[in-house]
Amino acid sequence: MEECVDVAFQPRPITATISGLTATASLIYVAIQTRLSVRHTRALIHQGTAARTTSILLRSMDPEVVAAWIEGNGCTPTPELIRRRQFHYHCGTAMIEMEDYFSQYQERLLSHEQFAHGSATFRGRLREPGLRAYWLEYRDTMAKAAPRYCAYIDGLCAAEPESR
Repeated sequence: MEECVDVAFQPRPITATISGLTATASLIYVAIQTRLSVRHTRALIHQGTAARTTSILLRSMDPEVVAAWIEGNGCTPTPELIRRRQFHYHCGTAMIEMEDYFSQYQERLLSHEQFAHGSATFRGRLREPGLRAYWLEYRDTMAKAAPRYCAYIDGLCAAEPESR
């Protein structure tokens, strides 16, 4: 009588087990590295966009450029109107800076301490009446596009002044 041997139940050599664990660990490592790379790439893209927009706004603050813009839109570029437009662009750059900072924190590229420090700085800026008015004017439009960022800025606006 022949003896049946269950081929599926034969013990595997230890090297095959170690090889399988090593391959699994390698795949996990690659997945983690890919995830980090995607996060950093997203942050770089956002940072590049913020830098480009800020550069455009800063260039647009030049009095001659502002005057040309005002004239091109059918108005007379008075010194007061030029200064208001420059301030408007300056507020825009401040909000873009805050958005970039918020985005970096959301992507976990800033520590809690770094984010708290930056937030304290932004909270102080938002106490200024001009920047606060700028934010309130554009808040509803921004809320549709970036609700989490808007909640962050609203939180900074609502925060009580820190005791000095």
